[in-house]
Amino acid sequence: MKKPRNKKYQGPKYVARNPAVTFFGGMSDQHVESLHSTLIKNHQAMAAIAQGRGDPEAWNRVNGAINMALVFCEQGIGNEYVEEFKDARDVMLACVLRAKKTQRYLFTGDELQTMNAAMSSHDAQVTCCRYIDVARAAEEVCRRLSHRINVASAHD
Repeated sequence: MKKPRNKKYQGPKYVARNPAVTFFGGMSDQHVESLHSTLIKNHQAMAAIAQGRGDPEAWNRVNGAINMALVFCEQGIGNEYVEEFKDARDVMLACVLRAKKTQRYLFTGDELQTMNAAMSSHDAQVTCCRYIDVARAAEEVCRRLSHRINVASAHD
């Protein structure tokens, strides 16, 4: 006599069309959409600061992008941009210190050039890496923020 089945039938198993992308962390359509919306928000925050409409939220978003860029460099993604990102980090610190005095988040002309170069380099980093790399970098930035490692906040 045949033993009865112990579990309910779940349907056919998943078959990966492209195993390399599925199992090694490629950018799926959902993640690409998320990436594009994040890049748009970053550039809107950058534009707000450049136009003098910046606030602590916009500063935090741009600062987060620069922090992600530096973590990407540590992970070996876009190492050639590391000096650009360090300069941008210094610009962000100068911006927040100036904002404490003037209550305005605004870049000077040279700072704006530095930030534009850094943001375009960050865009290049993000568009040529895997989603899993983006997730790891975001986790590392959050870890550093929660442990106050190398951070400057607009709320300090």
